[in-house]
Amino acid sequence: MKLGELETLILKLIWESGGGSVKDVYNRVKPLRALTQNTVQSTLERLYRKGLLTRKKQGHAFIYASKLTKEQLTAQLLTQLMAEFDSDPSMTIAAFVEQNQAISDEKMQQLRQLVNALKAQESGDA
Repeated sequence: MKLGELETLILKLIWESGGGSVKDVYNRVKPLRALTQNTVQSTLERLYRKGLLTRKKQGHAFIYASKLTKEQLTAQLLTQLMAEFDSDPSMTIAAFVEQNQAISDEKMQQLRQLVNALKAQESGDA
């Protein structure tokens, strides 16, 4: 799945606000980009069809919300990218951590705990 620049911007705005109607999202986009409300509506519809947004009818309008967190979507996109390049996931994660030296000690500890929990879960299931 590929995301365009406008789709990415609208997803970010949805994450910040928690969601809203086409009009709500349009009012948030308007100061940032010169777009029509129809363009915002089409983009929300595209994101919905891609499975990235949920929507529910409220009166005459749909209320859109994110289906995934930023981290979940990032993981999904990285997984697809790794598959495209036939990359080893563990080596990709190691390279990513190595390249991002700015990761705090606290975040590194959380990452270690998560890896250890996943290893324990795998060995318990085996």
